[in-house]
Amino acid sequence: MHQHHPAVHRYDPPRPDLARVDLTNAVRLQRTRMRRKTSTRPPAFVAAATLAVLIPLAGLAAPAPAQAGGVVRIATANAGSTGVPYGTTLRVHNGDLNITQAGTVISGLDIRGLVKINAINVTIKNSIIRGRSVSAPAALVNNLGGRSGLKIIDSELYPSQPSPDINGIYGYNFTLTRVDIHGVIDGAHVTGSNVTIANSWLHGNLHYTSDPNQGGKPSHDDSIQIQKGSNIKVYGSTLSGSHNAGVQITQDTGDVSNFSFTNNFADGGACTINVAQKSYGPIYGTVVTDNKFGRNTRVANCAIISPSTTKISTARNYYTPDSLTVSVHAG
Repeated sequence: MHQHHPAVHRYDPPRPDLARVDLTNAVRLQRTRMRRKTSTRPPAFVAAATLAVLIPLAGLAAPAPAQAGGVVRIATANAGSTGVPYGTTLRVHNGDLNITQAGTVISGLDIRGLVKINAINVTIKNSIIRGRSVSAPAALVNNLGGRSGLKIIDSELYPSQPSPDINGIYGYNFTLTRVDIHGVIDGAHVTGSNVTIANSWLHGNLHYTSDPNQGGKPSHDDSIQIQKGSNIKVYGSTLSGSHNAGVQITQDTGDVSNFSFTNNFADGGACTINVAQKSYGPIYGTVVTDNKFGRNTRVANCAIISPSTTKISTARNYYTPDSLTVSVHAG
């Protein structure tokens, strides 16, 4: 048995420590805020929670291109533009949700359990998913079955009970829009194709200095981990507070291809974007352009690391605050 060393949330503003006495070896940082009034979008007022079958929402707009003249329009995803909109009324749902009806729309819920997707075209919006106590690897939202058309919009994923086993969302065939994910090991753990993360805020990862899932070594927490898949897009988002990587491409279980990372702000990790080919060889169609990178990396000046055999299309990637050009480290 390994003793869990205290969990640490990295590179995020401090919040009140509400650690429970029965979780003495982990840090539980509770946040109760709704989206601020300063949001650029009108507040949505929900009179009551609904759980109904509705027509699935329309597709997402494409990311805005970078401005001309070498000026990058960086992401501003933060507490004011992600999560549950200000003024939303939430109804508590105690227990897990197993969604089995196609086209289900969940709105205005405070879910005190885990959500499993077993139907196509499910939408979760204007909701908080807090999870529950777990004793084996789990995710607040589980789409490991790859049910197509899953959309999570204007919502927050944050576990009420921290654990080295808890992650944000697992699976593939999903789209996150203006979603706030924090206090988990991996924010988004991608296991297949057709994933979009748009205008979202992944931050404040849970990190253990002695993690039983890593043989007692430190947690390998990532904002986004990609095991395999194609057509994976991240844009307009803010990634910070991970210990291992902001984006970790592992190819643990298959090929990764056609990955794009554009118009984001990203920071943290040993290197912020870490490409590992392993036995599957070069990753084709990789685009990392028009991003701002922070310098809070354990390896100095390491925004991107990749084997030279993976050719990455890079342009207009800069460090902040000094605006120096980002280069790719040979990995």
